[in-house]
Amino acid sequence: MLPEYLQKLLGKHPAKTKPIIDAERFDTLKSRLQKELFQPVDESKAFFPEEAALIKSIRTETAALNRNNITRTQAYLAFYNRNPEVHWSFLAHMVSRNGGYHMTDLKSSNMTHLLDREERQKFFLFLEGANSAIFADAFPQLLLYEHSKRKELPLRRYLPVFRISRFMAPIWESFIEEPHSPLLTTALIINEQRMLQERILKRTRHGEILRRLDFQLQEYLGFMKVIFPYANKQKGLHSLTGLTVERFADPKKRIETGKLLYGLLFQHPVVFRGVGHFTKEVPHTGSREDYWARIYTSDGSTSKDDKIFSPTLHDAWKDQLFFPPHSFDWFTNENFMEDLRSLPIIKKEDLTNEVLENVKQLKTLNELKSIF
Repeated sequence: MLPEYLQKLLGKHPAKTKPIIDAERFDTLKSRLQKELFQPVDESKAFFPEEAALIKSIRTETAALNRNNITRTQAYLAFYNRNPEVHWSFLAHMVSRNGGYHMTDLKSSNMTHLLDREERQKFFLFLEGANSAIFADAFPQLLLYEHSKRKELPLRRYLPVFRISRFMAPIWESFIEEPHSPLLTTALIINEQRMLQERILKRTRHGEILRRLDFQLQEYLGFMKVIFPYANKQKGLHSLTGLTVERFADPKKRIETGKLLYGLLFQHPVVFRGVGHFTKEVPHTGSREDYWARIYTSDGSTSKDDKIFSPTLHDAWKDQLFFPPHSFDWFTNENFMEDLRSLPIIKKEDLTNEVLENVKQLKTLNELKSIF
């Protein structure tokens, strides 16, 4: 059974769940993960020139693609198109699109009076820092896996070089031995959210910013939505599905939300096909005009048809230098493995009208704030 928070999110009745893998395989994986807790990490490895060249190549490619939300979002999609068995990369692409929307919302005409300049900058730096940290952790793993498909690689040997949690070594080994996309996706969701909590939110000022962001998004928007455009409702207006998320500061809730979004994207053929078509047809710019051109415009020089100004990411924010976070390993407690047991079964709900109403409410609130 899901936590009360998610039962409320999904409706009156508790959501059903399904095991990710059978009990025997879970027990085997759990045993391998338990051993990791007591294995010292060897950071004094010597690498052959060919290995050192591979490590340098992955570092260079990851840094180049980690330049901003646009480059990250495209990198996730390009990787998924090459490796469709890695479901997480498609999910990451869609969540990263939403991250870009949230970044540009801070400069939209609907937020001109709700946040001052300093608050916008702080919130953007938080969103950008979290985006960057996840990409820096996840993308080397993806590239190592891709290289392993061409030439057998002992991933366990390379993961510590990129400061990847020891949690992921048995997961990748298991996936290479017997590919299971839901297990790998769930493990990556767990890893990235636990890493974010341990390295960023606990040890930097971003933890306090997230709590403020939670509060202010609920104050101004009621909720924080992650949306998936999946069908053309009308010209310039895509139908949306997705989730409404409250209190995003809790890592356990972020993990459960990630699982729900994964289920929504991959359990429903109409959503999977529709979102896939959208990603092929509409390059990510960060502007909400990408999916609702009837409502938003990225052209800041005009207010034609009373559209809401939603800038592209390149117009809204400059690229930021990325500073690697602390390298603490979050995997210190075997209880963290329990999130690998099951996935929720989630119903698709059309959020189009609800999101339209939220947009109108925000516009009204912004206008009222300008008066008082």
